[in-house]
Amino acid sequence: MRPALVLLSLFALVLSTSAEQNPDIRIYLDADPPHGVDQIDPAPSTVFDVYVCLDTFGSGGGTRGTAFLFTRNFQAIKLAQSNLLGGLDFGDVEVDGWTVAAGADCVMPDPQGIVVVGRVEYLFVDGTGTVAIVPHPGTGRAVLDCDFHEDDQYEVGSNLVVGSNPVERVSWGAIKALYR
Repeated sequence: MRPALVLLSLFALVLSTSAEQNPDIRIYLDADPPHGVDQIDPAPSTVFDVYVCLDTFGSGGGTRGTAFLFTRNFQAIKLAQSNLLGGLDFGDVEVDGWTVAAGADCVMPDPQGIVVVGRVEYLFVDGTGTVAIVPHPGTGRAVLDCDFHEDDQYEVGSNLVVGSNPVERVSWGAIKALYR
């Protein structure tokens, strides 16, 4: 619990000592990074992953952590959430917000300019809808950059559309006609 309090205090310190904001940092959801897959159509009872990615870093170059909350409006069971930055994480991504942090070092973007900060695994049940990123209830849209001193905020680039393939409506008569 103590490391979690230290991390939350660090985020609060960064937010209170606001220097200049970097409007370039973008957070987005991807089903297959770095390919920018923001729409999937899983079959019922299949598992799929949602990756949380940051890109377009400014002067800080990379990240030490961020926090966010998911909203979801289709039927699925959240199976797991994994911090891919290598440090502390706490909270539930769908309940009270998820804070993810790097270990001792700053995490720099990969060759495509992306930092994948976390993975959430779902078992799809039914429906169509979206997994959407909203601000964390405690820290808002804060991103802790490599310099520690900037009050960076993220902008949401894209959410993930799930089960979006439309089902063609047919009449009972049309269905019976197939079997005549």
